[in-house]
Order: sequence, then structure tokens, then C-alpha cells
Amino acid sequence: MKIIKSTWNYFFWLGPILTIIGVSAGFVSGTWQPIPLALITAAIIITSLWIFYQAYSIEQNSIITWWSGRATEAGTNAIFSTISVLIILGLINFLAVRYQTRIDFTENQKFTLSPQTIEVLENLEQPVKLWIFDRGENPQYTQVIENYQRGGNGKFRFELVDPQTQPGKANQFGVKQLGEIHLEVGDKKEVIISRQLEPLTESKLTNSIEKILGSRILKIYFIQGHGERELEEGQKGFSEAVNALESKNYIIESINLATISQVPEDADVLIIAGAQREFLEAEVTALQEYLNQGGGVLIMLDPSTDPGLNNLFQEWGVLVDDRLAIDDPKIGRLVGLDPWVVLVTQYGEHPITQDFGNGVSLYPFARAIESEARDGIEESPLIWTNDQSWAETDLRGQLRFNEGRDRIGPLSLGVALTRSSTGEKSQETELEPTPIPPLPGQPPNEPVATSTSELEIEKQTTSAEVISPLPGQPPDELGFSKIEAKSENKSEEARLVVLGNSQFVTNGWFQQQLNGDIFLNSVSWLSKPEQKTLSISPKKTTNRRIVMSLIQARFLGWMAVIILPILSFTIGGIIWWQRR
Repeated sequence: MKIIKSTWNYFFWLGPILTIIGVSAGFVSGTWQPIPLALITAAIIITSLWIFYQAYSIEQNSIITWWSGRATEAGTNAIFSTISVLIILGLINFLAVRYQTRIDFTENQKFTLSPQTIEVLENLEQPVKLWIFDRGENPQYTQVIENYQRGGNGKFRFELVDPQTQPGKANQFGVKQLGEIHLEVGDKKEVIISRQLEPLTESKLTNSIEKILGSRILKIYFIQGHGERELEEGQKGFSEAVNALESKNYIIESINLATISQVPEDADVLIIAGAQREFLEAEVTALQEYLNQGGGVLIMLDPSTDPGLNNLFQEWGVLVDDRLAIDDPKIGRLVGLDPWVVLVTQYGEHPITQDFGNGVSLYPFARAIESEARDGIEESPLIWTNDQSWAETDLRGQLRFNEGRDRIGPLSLGVALTRSSTGEKSQETELEPTPIPPLPGQPPNEPVATSTSELEIEKQTTSAEVISPLPGQPPDELGFSKIEAKSENKSEEARLVVLGNSQFVTNGWFQQQLNGDIFLNSVSWLSKPEQKTLSISPKKTTNRRIVMSLIQARFLGWMAVIILPILSFTIGGIIWWQRR
């Protein structure tokens, strides 16, 4: 009997041994059937048999004593606790695999796509493929690509190509060196990275996707000739803003309205950035006509300036306060800002600013811009100062709120306005031929365009591009159908954005907080009336990861896998030896 009992005690050790073998085989092979599952099942059966043997192999009438023993109770609790923990961990892993949810706790949301990128990926109408020409994966862009794959709903893919093993594919894209990254959509190709050491950022990838998916290239004109901000390098220049626009596939040019009779027809947006001198009456008229045709204009005004746009502002209901916006000195002192640098955290529910939340933007030397109701014009405030700010009248003395002269905040620093097409434009596009008696020698079946006076005839011919019919021309070829087609292609909605500051877009300020996003979203909203303005642009994140050498990484791995477990078992053995 003792020999049998001893044999069963040794047989019990097969249970843990088979468990270890089965689990190891499952992890190594990557599959849990049939051999790993069989080994684990056999281990469970052997362990169960040993438990029942221990219960019924002892002396008669001692079964209850064994089951109620302290050791048996502790062992049973340990087994059930272990099983419960394993079940909970398995359930957590199952839910994590089935419902992928990630929480990014990094300071700058390094592993989270910006709202702009998410919107671009959700609106993909055709597959986008990223080609990486390198010998192996680069850990610098692996995380970025994985984020895009998760948000692309299966329409964003990538492929790693070794130019040495696949020279044909490399020649197809014109690859010249390792590390190049190309974007492909249909028959369009775009180079994103041309140098191996150049990082792949979310900003570059998103802007490239927008660029390659663009149906046409939009053109932005900066008006010059009135002391506006120059499109150049330097502290007061607009080079950073221009570079940001060009990265989004805009064409940037400068024009002087005093030297031309009207706004160029290919102008998608006009920008007036900090004009110091008055516009000529003809220039103001050209701006008004451009808006009447469904154009988009961005005007940025600085304090103590008068660009002479009062007629335009009155037409649109824009109210300009010439006083300087002053922020609460206590708020500025906390973040190291001067009182004339207004810190804004309140934004309107408009496509330009609706996704900004409580983000921060800075406006040095700003003035209040508000609006009043006008028939046919929809107005929407964009940004406000806090309750402790005010509009300062006296700039020569101490900056302090004076009741009666100064205006207490919150102050509106920008408005966006929308107006449908004017009635004059609709009349011009809806001209219809009016039959009149034929001229001498003219056949009765040849219609001509008429009007009540020669002046009106000339006006209609100029504005609507109506020409006299040729002999034998049928009535339906008078050109009125062409007029209607042109009017359909033009936007029938005029858009105007007026901001009480231009310095916030200058070099050095453009990259501060949400300053660049205010500007870019304004241009985007003005140039793409058929699309929803994209929210916050992707940011360049600061990588704070610990970079270790290969030796350091191996040492850390050995510490986690071997040294620390051995140390734990050693300490546990010492404690058990002392308490036995």
C-alpha cells in the first residue's frame, strides 16, 4: 500500500510538468491544437485524479478531517483564485481583441490621430496605398502607419519594398535611394519622403493625402500695395503661413488691385493681411464685385489702421472697434505674456473653430471685430476674449480699465459671414431671348437679343456674353444655355472672414498653439464651400522615448525574463525554509 501511495505521489508531478510543456508548445508553435491542448487536458485530468486519490486513500472516517484541514483549504483557495484570475485575464484579452479601444496618456497625444486626419481617413472614397522603399521597417514610422490603418476602414494600406530585391517596382516609382516613401491613389503618385533620415510625420502624410486627392489646385492671392505683411522670411513675414498653404497644395501669388481692373478669375481666396494704407475706391469696388460673384475674402486688421473698407464692412454688417484689446494682467503674468497679447480659449460653433474645444490661441495687438444683422447675411462669431479683458482707449498711460471710456470684455476678435448670390447676378444669368420684328432684309426665323435701350443691350451683351446670331443659326444656339452652365459651376455663396489681428500669423507666432489652425481653417472654409472644414491640423510631436543601445536592451530583457524570476523564487524559498 505504501509503495502504491508513493507511486501516486510521483505520478502527481506529471500534472504540472505536462502543463508547462503544453503552454510552452502553444506559445512556440503559435497554435493550441491538437498537441498543446491534449497535453494541457491530460495535465488537468492527472491533477484531478490526484486530488480524489488524496481524498479517498486516507484512513476511514478521516476524509472530512482532510478536506477541512488548513493546508487543504489554503490549497483549494489558491487553485480557485488562480483559475479566476486566468478567466478574468482571458476575458479582458478577448474583449481587447474584439473591441479595440486605446487611451493615449502621452502629454502631446503622440499615439492619437488628430481630428483632421480622422476626418480625412473616414471620407476616403478610394483606396490609398503607402509604398516604403527600404530594407526593413523603421520604428519611427511604424506607429504612425498603424494608426492610419486603424482609422482607414480598410482603405489605407502600405507595402514595404526592398529596392535591391524588387528593382522593377522601384523603377516604376523612380526611386533613387533607400528610405523613400511614396503615396499612390489610382494612377496618381506623390513623393512624401525623399531622404532616409527624414521622419514620416502625421502632418506630412495627411497633407499628402489631401493633396493627391484634390480635384484641382486652388489659388490664393495675397493683396499687396497698402503696407500689408510681406510673404517672406523674417519676424514680420508670412513665410511660415505660405509654406503651410503650399503643403496643402495651394498656389500662392501676390497681386496689386490698383494695377488691374478686377480680381483674377482663378482666385479662390483673397487675403488682406494687415493693410496700413487705404484702398482706392476702384479697389474696394473690385472686392465687392468679387464677393458678389461668390468669392471668399479673408481680412486681417491691425489696431490703429484704416484700410478704407468701410463701404464693404457696412454692406456686410461688420463693426470694427479701433481700441486695443487688453487681457487681464494676472492671466498674462501666469504664462509669461504681456497684457496686449490676448489669450483666447473660447470659440464659436462654426466649421472654422467648432473642434477647438478649450484650446489656446494668442493674438498680440488685436482689436475687436463684431457684426450686426443684415438681410441675407448669416453671421457667426469665431473667437472671444475672457471676461477680465477690455478694449483700451488710452494707450499712452497705464493700461487700466476706465469705466465710461473703455469697453469691458468678453470681446469678439473675429467673425465669419456668409451671403447667398445677389439678385443682380441672378438676373444676369436668367436672361431669355425676346422676339422682335425682324430687321429689314432679315428672315423672320432668325431671332436676336433685344432690350429697351441700346445701353441695356450693351450691358446684357457684356455681362452675360450674349452674341448676335449668325445667319441661319437656330434659336436654341443663342448662347443662353451656356450662360446657365457657367452659373452652375460658380459658387453662389460669398464668404467673408474678418479677424482683428494679423500678427498672430507672422513668423514665430504661426506655430504657437492654435494660431496656424485658425488661419488655415479660415482659408479652407473660404476656398471649399462644398466641403466641411477640417479641424485641428496634425502637430509635430516631441518624442520623449528612452533610446537604448542593443546591449542595454538585452540586459533589460535578461533582467525581466531570468534574473528577476530567479530572485523571486530564491526569496520565496528562503521564507519557506524559515517558516517550515
